[in-house]
Amino acid sequence: MLTINPKNVAKIASQSFVLPDICIRIREMLDNDNASIEDIGDLIALDPSLSSKLLKLANSSLFRFESQIDTLSKAISVIGGEALYNLVMAETASSAFEHFSSDVINLNRFWLQSVYAGLVAKHLAKIAKVRGSERFFVLGLLHNLGELLVAVQAPDLAIECSNFSETVSPWKRQQQVLGFNYASCSAELMQAWRLPSQLYIPVMHIHDENKALKDKEIAIIYCAVRASIAMATDGMYTTNQLIPPLVLSSLKLETYDVNAAVKFALMEADNIISIMQPKPKKR
Repeated sequence: MLTINPKNVAKIASQSFVLPDICIRIREMLDNDNASIEDIGDLIALDPSLSSKLLKLANSSLFRFESQIDTLSKAISVIGGEALYNLVMAETASSAFEHFSSDVINLNRFWLQSVYAGLVAKHLAKIAKVRGSERFFVLGLLHNLGELLVAVQAPDLAIECSNFSETVSPWKRQQQVLGFNYASCSAELMQAWRLPSQLYIPVMHIHDENKALKDKEIAIIYCAVRASIAMATDGMYTTNQLIPPLVLSSLKLETYDVNAAVKFALMEADNIISIMQPKPKKR
């Protein structure tokens, strides 16, 4: 049987899909005290397609601004540089999803689970009063990218991983088949792309309950991913079944907070997917 490991999967994937130059340049600008918001705006304006999608996301339920944001400069001044970077990363995620798409997994379920995780994570971060809740949307989006990577590189193993059940959760099934879970592949690819550690470290520990109990950011994405799995698997699981009460209480959150986040995600997912998902190519 083919044996693979997260580092090798990520290495091959990073050679196949290179992080867009604009992501690297925006990150460099944000880390450079001499760069201005205007400089970042000028860079993004060079890509009309990206500019259009960022404006749509800025006017979506991710932010809920009272008035319409109709220019890129206004979007940047209102949401700030870090939030803008996270939106660019969200758009990069959708490009990566398209690049690594595979017939051996249910892509509709994959998109739903990813967007559900992002929306639930953002909502929980807001309730838990954690700054920069847009970053949690990106964490949720990217957490399961490893599924696509394995599906492309080892389709038979990905098919085996899809045979989870009421008694064996998806991440436990992945561990049985692969010796690791998809999130560890996602984190390795994020590291290979040289993304900030605050993006890849929570994803790396997404299924580690002990880490979640000690780290608020890991706890948020831990809960969000479990909620998204319950939402995307047609009633196979419930959120109460997958989210340990101890992790929830470590965030000073209650079951009704998770239910509110789930409701928000169910209401908004289709709109977010319609903005992000590439249009089908005309034949």
